[in-house]
Amino acid sequence: MSRPSLRALKAFAETVRSGTLAGASGALNVTPSAVSHLLRELEQALNLPLFISKARPTETGERLGRRLIAAFDAIDGAIAEARYQAGDVRISALSSYLTLWLVPRLTGFQRKYPDTRLLFSTTTRPVDLTTEPFECAIRWGRGPWPDLECTLLFTDCPVVVTNPRLVGTQPLPRLAARVRPDDWTLVAAALGWADTPPALTFETRALAVQAATAGMGAAVVDRNLVSDMIEAGILAEIAPDPPVPVAEGYWFVALPDRLRNRQIRQFRDWLAEESGR
Repeated sequence: MSRPSLRALKAFAETVRSGTLAGASGALNVTPSAVSHLLRELEQALNLPLFISKARPTETGERLGRRLIAAFDAIDGAIAEARYQAGDVRISALSSYLTLWLVPRLTGFQRKYPDTRLLFSTTTRPVDLTTEPFECAIRWGRGPWPDLECTLLFTDCPVVVTNPRLVGTQPLPRLAARVRPDDWTLVAAALGWADTPPALTFETRALAVQAATAGMGAAVVDRNLVSDMIEAGILAEIAPDPPVPVAEGYWFVALPDRLRNRQIRQFRDWLAEESGR
């Protein structure tokens, strides 16, 4: 009996895992015919039939497949641990979320997990975690998304804020964010205000909030991001809880295999705990 190739064993494991040749071909990034060839190669090497029909394994094939799945998962986990043994976690985060909410709380994470180093990159677009160099991301939108492990941190709750000194001033210049062009239209419609164009438009909500803090006008922002600033008297709500129907929220997302890494799980769990406070 010849020794089966690693590729053939992997093809068999993925076929048993997914239950289809198409699923295995997708996992291995090869054609279904290539998977079939590898499966025949494995049966010849073992001199043993492994399938009753198509992708349905025999009883022996099922047992072998499950043990191979566990073995390959263990290998992937060991590689992940070795890759991140320095404790680095690369994170893509939305600029406003990072600036307004996460950075003020990061000392708590550092105290709890001093050996984990977080490497942040800001973006205004969703990153592709299968091709871009990040272990996880903070994404805004209508999740959950397929093929990702998704944890809802909080749902967007838009409020209108300004410098407390400007409360009662009418009309206040409207400060908009380019990445959320519909913010003011939705809020104005919900409150019965005229839909007038913004006086200033910034790239992100965080910059619009910074301008509002400086007394330049009013901005729309998720209350979750600025609740500490409101409580501290740095910002004031001039239209609390506008009844704007919002389905979007802030999510922690990662590929399922990334969560084998302890540091990534710790960061996710810490985010979820902080978001619930």
